[in-house]
Formats: sequence, structure tokens, C-alpha cells
Amino acid sequence: MSSDRTAAAAAPDAARAVGGQRVLIAHPRPPALAVLRAALSTIGVRAMDVAQDTDTLLAMVAQGAPDLLVLHLGILTDGLDLLARLRALPGMRDAPILVLGRFAGAGERLALMKAGATDLIPRPVTRPELAARLRVHLENRALNRSLQAVIGSLQTYHTGAVQRMTLARDMQLDLLPTLAECGGLERRYAIRLDSHFESSSELGGDIWGARALDDHRFAVFLCDFTGHGVAAALNTFRLHALLTKIALPGDDPAETLAAINGLLVGLLPETQFATMIYAVIDVRAGTVVYATAGAPKPIIGRPDGGLEVGASVGLPLGVSPKASYRNRAMAFPPGSFLFLFSDALFEARDWEGQIFGYQGVVDLVSGLDEDADLEGGPLRQLLERYFTSMPRPLADDLTALWISRRPDPPGDPD
Repeated sequence: MSSDRTAAAAAPDAARAVGGQRVLIAHPRPPALAVLRAALSTIGVRAMDVAQDTDTLLAMVAQGAPDLLVLHLGILTDGLDLLARLRALPGMRDAPILVLGRFAGAGERLALMKAGATDLIPRPVTRPELAARLRVHLENRALNRSLQAVIGSLQTYHTGAVQRMTLARDMQLDLLPTLAECGGLERRYAIRLDSHFESSSELGGDIWGARALDDHRFAVFLCDFTGHGVAAALNTFRLHALLTKIALPGDDPAETLAAINGLLVGLLPETQFATMIYAVIDVRAGTVVYATAGAPKPIIGRPDGGLEVGASVGLPLGVSPKASYRNRAMAFPPGSFLFLFSDALFEARDWEGQIFGYQGVVDLVSGLDEDADLEGGPLRQLLERYFTSMPRPLADDLTALWISRRPDPPGDPD
């Protein structure tokens, strides 16, 4: 609905509210109040109070701010500071103050407006004109109060929504491996595991995990659900529940993806799906066995500085119950690293609107100094370089995992 239509719809409510508003008249001569009283009665106002001097006026306003104050020029015997004193009282900052009288000229009018008057009503004035001027200000007052009530309600809703979103985000972050869990894997398998999780909004559709399989093998996965926000985040909770409550063939990546796909086909709405890579790292055999469901290709860095980009095949999860997946193996000797990431890394656009591209990721990885002493390791270095040319926030959720194998000590056999 447009703002004009909203105002038009609210106007009758404001008009009906005029009769229930309180008007305070400050006038030094009671016999001259007949015209004001008659004009207010014409528009339905019944609550009218009168103050004949400054002290009475201030006392009455202090007891309760009126909806409209009509101030005769003759009450300003001590100068314009009365307007400032009125504005300082509770409830009077936005209350309409109308000054009625014969004004000497443009200078006096300007001074009154600067001192705090909302509007000036020059005398002589006819009763119909006076009634019309009073009605406008009372209707505006009622409308402003209605709008303030709506704004207050929206602010309360927004505050509650932000609190709920923050709680939901904290719950989603709790799905990810903790520092203690990552540290346990690092010590057990002589690796370094660095991760980065960044959603494009308060909630995201990415999730990753890692778990020990036996004394020389552990599994790691990265899953990216379509979209972002609440709907995508709910899917990460679904997947986490599946992985923790259902027995999956966790040591066989292809069978694991097939099992998860079969479950998600029945859970995800028709237009939603997920890409995923599931890998089993064997530090005794020095291999990575993985399967992908439409996920970005893994990148392995060799001890000699070379890079190997893996393959990525297989339908995304949740698309077809007939989808099948294939295991692939890559060498992963000591001194190597494995880099896994969601597609936001290469699908993002730079400041000039150019897509970073997969080759951009490969170039970025090949230019890293793995020996650099930087907190957060090579992944921190990579992301710092990446975001020098890529604006935040990204259009999609970004997750990145960097797993490094410690080199064999000098003199140890291969």
C-alpha cells in the first residue's frame, strides 16, 4: 500500500479522535474566549481548559500535556522564553502550540516560530477559518500518535526478531565442530585444521563437520544448501540430525552420499537441494578418498609446491532418488594440504562486477606461503588476499576448510 493510501485510510481515524482530545487555551481575558470555545465545539472538542496567566499555564501543562495548546499573544508578557519553557516540559516537545494574536510584522512572526510556536493564527480570523485551523492540527496530532504507536510496535517486533535471529545463528554455529574437537583431531592425526564460516545474512545454508573413524582415518564433509536465510538454515539442522541420529556408512564417501541423498529427497521441498563433498583422509596410507554431489572440486597442494585439482561429479543431494556417486582417490602424503570450499568463493563478483572464477581460486592458492608465520595459517592468508578485491557481504554463504599434514621429521622413512 502506498504512503498516500495509508494516510488516507488513517485520516478518518484521526478525525474521529479529534473530539476526544484535550485542548488548553491560554488567554489573559476570559470574556474573549467565546470565539475559541465555539470553534472547538464546532469540531467536536469537549475537553477545554483555560489558563489566564503564565504560572497557571505552566502548572496545568506540568500536570499533563494537552493535545493542543492555543496561546494568545497577550500571555507572553515575559517575552518568548515562555515557549522554550513549555517545550522543555514532559510531553510538550512535539505538541502543537498555536499562537493567536495581531503580529507586528514578519520579524515577530519569525521570532515566535524560532522560539517554539508550531503555527500562527493572525487576528482577525473568522470562526470557520479558526475551526478549520484547529481541526488540522488536532487531526495531525492524532495521526502522529497513531504512527508513533505503529513505529513503536514495529521496533518491538524488530527487536524480538533480531533476538530470535541471534539465537538461531548461535544454534547454527553450535552445529559446527568446536575448537576442542578440532584440536583433538589435530593431535590424533598430526594435522592442522583451519576453517572459515561466513553467512551472507544472519543465517546461512552451509554446514561442515569432521569426525574420527579409527586411529589412522577421519572423515570431513562440507555441505551447501541452496539459498540462504531461515529456509536454508533449517536444512542445515535437518542434515545435522541425519548425520548424528542415523547410522551411515561413514567410511565410504560414495555410499554415504547415496544414503544422505535418499533421506533428503523425501525431506527437502521440490525446489531445494544441496551440494556436498564427503572425504575420508587416511594418514597411514597417505590418501584422500572422496565423493562429490555437485560440490566444488577439491584442491590438494603437494610438498614440492605442485597443485592437484580433483574432479567433481554427481547430482546434488535431494534432486533424484536414483542418483549415484563415485569414489575418487588422491595422494595425500605428509607435507600436503587439502583445501575444500563452497561455491561462494569463486562465484562472487569483485568491485567491478567480474566473477572471481575457479581459476582465480587456484591462482590464489598457488600464491600462498604455507611457511608464513600467520595466525590462522594459510587459510587466513588466503582470505585476507581474497577480500582485498571482493566486497562484503558476499551474495552467498562461504565456508572454507584447510587441512595440512605435518611433514615427516628429517631422517624418518617415507
